[in-house]
Amino acid sequence: MNLIRVMPAEGSMLFDYSFRDYDEVRKFLDTAEWNRIHTSMALTMIASFFVWGLLLVTAPLVTEWPIVPSWGYMYVLLSSPAGLLIGNVVLGRTSDLLGRKSLFMATLALGIAGILGIIFSRNFFEILASIFIAEFGFGGEETVSLAFLAEQFPLKYRGKVLVLVSNSANVGVAAISGIFIAFGYSIAIEKLIFGVMAIGGITIALYTRSRIPESLRWFYTKNSDTLIEKPQMHVIPFIVLSMFAITIVLTFALVADILGPYEYPKYTSIIPFIYGLGEAISGFAIIAFIDRIGRRLTSVIAYMGGFLSMAVFLLYLISSLPFFVFLVLLVINSFFGELGWAVREILQPELFTTIRRGSGIAAVRGIAYALYIVSIFVLNGISVFEYMVFATIIWVIGSIGSILWYSKGYETLNKSLI
Repeated sequence: MNLIRVMPAEGSMLFDYSFRDYDEVRKFLDTAEWNRIHTSMALTMIASFFVWGLLLVTAPLVTEWPIVPSWGYMYVLLSSPAGLLIGNVVLGRTSDLLGRKSLFMATLALGIAGILGIIFSRNFFEILASIFIAEFGFGGEETVSLAFLAEQFPLKYRGKVLVLVSNSANVGVAAISGIFIAFGYSIAIEKLIFGVMAIGGITIALYTRSRIPESLRWFYTKNSDTLIEKPQMHVIPFIVLSMFAITIVLTFALVADILGPYEYPKYTSIIPFIYGLGEAISGFAIIAFIDRIGRRLTSVIAYMGGFLSMAVFLLYLISSLPFFVFLVLLVINSFFGELGWAVREILQPELFTTIRRGSGIAAVRGIAYALYIVSIFVLNGISVFEYMVFATIIWVIGSIGSILWYSKGYETLNKSLI
């Protein structure tokens, strides 16, 4: 018998429990009723994902500021995924070694430093470095947060919570884009409101983060000397997750972040606002049915729907219809984009084992963001039509992945994490 005792963490409201084996830990977590600990865990992640949403589109939005020269657009747009990529890889692996909760304060500190840098930046190079640092903290933290949430929440809430939390990033995207639309005449006001929203989210995150426990699954697997890891991750799940990540990262970034500064400079704020708002509304709707349909079928609906709706964009461009039609198509595509994002966010932690969950999610996301960085260079200067052809091809990749997972994968809905 390998008896491990979990003592209360200061301020975390975690009771003193003893567990005989890992199956007992899993049962305890999977069947728990919602309590104050779950509320604190959900709130701290919702707050930090909201702030990350503010940062997701900060790079394209600040290209409207005079301190960012036109020749520097590419570098600003690169600073965001570069910070996220490196933070994702570093923090994902570190969380497997040192724990989930132990990193949360460090990531907040990095994020705060970056946000302050953005607000008080006086030149191009300062804002470049600030975006990188902020994304390293908040963007890199997403990997750790997904692992933590999936490991801690009961089965009946796991999918809903992962969608709710990740959807708060879309709310952040829409919120900051709306501010840039409403107050585009004043950089000072834009910075002020950006700072207020960021500080509000960070304050909530700081307070609730001090009251959450370490991941119990991680704690047990790290401290057990008899636990034998059950093999679960194989080649097909990793390939499918990578295909999903490539599709969502590249298409969201290209449509919401890149098209504005390069092709529709007058609509740089409007495009991410519409796309973010559409995804935010879709995200709240998806919560209602995400645990009623199997993950495999949901992935097919999401990625096939995304491919078909993106293909319609090509007809729009050929027909030279008004920009309003472009926005309508953007909203339609955003629903499937959000559904694809949701099922990817759920499957990532569900398909990796606890002992390497952070590293696994980081690897999948790392591949996608590395390709996104390459795509910024490769696609620089091409036409809108060529952008959409590229995006449609990327959706084909996700569609193939969904069919592969539907035919060769296994269902994870209501299945306990190992």
